[in-house]
Amino acid sequence: MEKTKLLNKIEDFIVKKDYVSARKLIRNDLKRIGSKYDYYFYMGVASTDADERLRNFEKASELEPDNIDVIVNLANAKDEAGDYDAAIEGYNKALEIEPKNALVYNNRGFSYFHKQEFEKALNDYDKALMLSPKLKIAEYNKQELIKVLQENEKYSKLLENIEDSHKDYKYYFNLGMQEANLGNENEAMTAYNKVIELKPDFAPVYMFIGILEFQKENWEKAKEYYTKAIEVDSGMIDAYFNRAQIVFATKTKDKQDLESALADLKKAVEFDPKFIDAYYSMAVIYKNLGEYKLSIQTLDKILEIDEQSVNARALKKLLIKKYLN
Repeated sequence: MEKTKLLNKIEDFIVKKDYVSARKLIRNDLKRIGSKYDYYFYMGVASTDADERLRNFEKASELEPDNIDVIVNLANAKDEAGDYDAAIEGYNKALEIEPKNALVYNNRGFSYFHKQEFEKALNDYDKALMLSPKLKIAEYNKQELIKVLQENEKYSKLLENIEDSHKDYKYYFNLGMQEANLGNENEAMTAYNKVIELKPDFAPVYMFIGILEFQKENWEKAKEYYTKAIEVDSGMIDAYFNRAQIVFATKTKDKQDLESALADLKKAVEFDPKFIDAYYSMAVIYKNLGEYKLSIQTLDKILEIDEQSVNARALKKLLIKKYLN
């Protein structure tokens, strides 16, 4: 069995909590075709005994000490074993690699909770929720912590304004993105509007509202928000690129619209000279304007950056064959 398919099958068993079947595949097949790291890591994940789980992750860590998956799982196992300081050390290492990993903040908060360092636990839960506002485990852990704090008068100051302590503009922005990814457009817009209320000079929020409007085929509104993003931050590369894409979505042949989109794309590649998608869009617009040589020159620029670009080669071939022979 191919390794990728085998790992997928093992992971399916683990998701279903069929650890017996998972371990059977690991011992009989993965041990034969996988690496030693693969074997110990997946044995750790599929272990039902805490000590066995810890031993396997320790062996996996010896083989790949900088692999974030094993770093986090080993830290989880350390926490489970009651070695909270070692767990926190592991989470710290994981956050050096992925400083925006909400789940790691949650897990470190749980270790601080076990150590009864409640303020640090609260800070970590809030960081997790700021990065991933719909992370249910962090919200649950925070509420459980609040219950503990409410039982002791000495934590009264810590409890003050606790509910909104992490809800700054970044929180609402991340919430908006999560709601948008879930297809909850109204909830996303509500969150984005809160961002504007809290920080009206935060350019990315206007661009993401533009994306929402674009997805709803509200072209003029999308253009309006992309433009606002650029007004707030003239270096907003993606806003230039996204505004240019409206000409493709609307399939316009208007020369003024095409030239305006072309100007946006030129601005995007000015900021990012290796922005292949922007160059390709430029090439298509040049083609639509009848500027075939300029289109080919732009495609050649793509091929300088990535000589394996299939799309650039295909369009160049079409232009030469159809328009320049």
